Amino acid sequence: MGRRLCLRPAGGRRMNRPVRGVFAQLVLVIALVLVGTIVLAVLLGRELTSRPPTVQLLHSIDAFAESVEALDRDQPAARTLELLRSNGLEVRTDPPVADSDQLSPWFSLIESRARNVLGDREVVAGRSARGDVLWLKLDTTQPLWVAFAQGARVGARQFSVLLLAGCALLVWLAAAYFARRLALPLRELAAAAPALMRGEDVGLGGAGAPREVRELQSVLLRASSEVREAASERVLMLAGISHDLRTPLTRVQYALALLPGTDPDLLEGMERDIGEIDAILSQFIAYARDGRDEAIETVDLAETCRNALAAAAFDWEIELAPQAPVRGRPMALLRAIENLVGNAERHGEPIFALSLQRGGDAWRIEIADQGPGLSADAARRARQPFVHDDSAGGTGLGLAIVERIARQHHGELQLHANTPRGLRAVLLLRDA
Repeated sequence: MGRRLCLRPAGGRRMNRPVRGVFAQLVLVIALVLVGTIVLAVLLGRELTSRPPTVQLLHSIDAFAESVEALDRDQPAARTLELLRSNGLEVRTDPPVADSDQLSPWFSLIESRARNVLGDREVVAGRSARGDVLWLKLDTTQPLWVAFAQGARVGARQFSVLLLAGCALLVWLAAAYFARRLALPLRELAAAAPALMRGEDVGLGGAGAPREVRELQSVLLRASSEVREAASERVLMLAGISHDLRTPLTRVQYALALLPGTDPDLLEGMERDIGEIDAILSQFIAYARDGRDEAIETVDLAETCRNALAAAAFDWEIELAPQAPVRGRPMALLRAIENLVGNAERHGEPIFALSLQRGGDAWRIEIADQGPGLSADAARRARQPFVHDDSAGGTGLGLAIVERIARQHHGELQLHANTPRGLRAVLLLRDA
């Protein structure tokens, strides 16, 4: 109606609430990745730098072996064996079995380096109950093999994998939280969008949503409010036009009744024209109002069909379910059925029939006549506003009103050819 849509949040000012926007939350996720990487690097570097270098470790083992060998020369072999085992070392007298294929890459590197550093000493890498071990043969009276284990410390490879998994989990949780905060209000907004565009009053929560989503909600709510205002102004304007036109029409009707010697046929025709003008005005107002402001309540469609046929000009064949409860707008549903009945009587021919049955999840109201019917293209155009047959009169709003009421009740209007002739209008209705 010439109104200009205001693309600003409600209240005409930016929203400075302490709610992170989409950009800020994306930055947060990226920052978490960087922080996780830094933590991984620091912890892993600390783990690796705190480990003695391989060469220094092997030299310590060599020095240990020389000390044990020197000690063995001054005491019995049994005493040397007992001393080693009492200090928690794994010692054996028979040669161990090499098991290089089962070693970790890091321990295989130690084995290779040991052969170079320890020179003539015999070294065997294998597995024991303590994990990967390096068996070193001591030059003692009784040949002894001492195991040097990797220990319970996690290797660099396993440690890095665990840290990477923890970092990935942390980032995944942050991304999931961010996606949920963004998706839930958007899903709610998408569900409410059709009602908002129709100008219906819809409450949107939006608490905790990103700032951009909250601003979009505000704009849509403002647009919906402007649609309601425009619709109210349109109804008010049409009501004023109706009042201003009906007053002189009533005076003309009274004047015609008081005129002496008026031709009866002319008088009847003028009264019919006045009645048609009044009906056209009523249809305009009904189309403008569209029933969206009417309260929703439980309606018995069977009773509504009986009321719609009460003023019918012809006899009707009726087939109704005993009861047909539906949640909807009572006056809008009555208007829709009355429009279909009036449309059938105006454009069709007897026999007229109305049936009401349950079909799946919807109530099915079928109105049939034996008139000339409509082609598929004509049936499609007949649902458009102001499309009508000039020879039959009317405003061309009847079927348009019915289809809109059907959409308000999550249904539809279908127009089919009636066998063998005529038109069959099917109105499907569900809970509004």
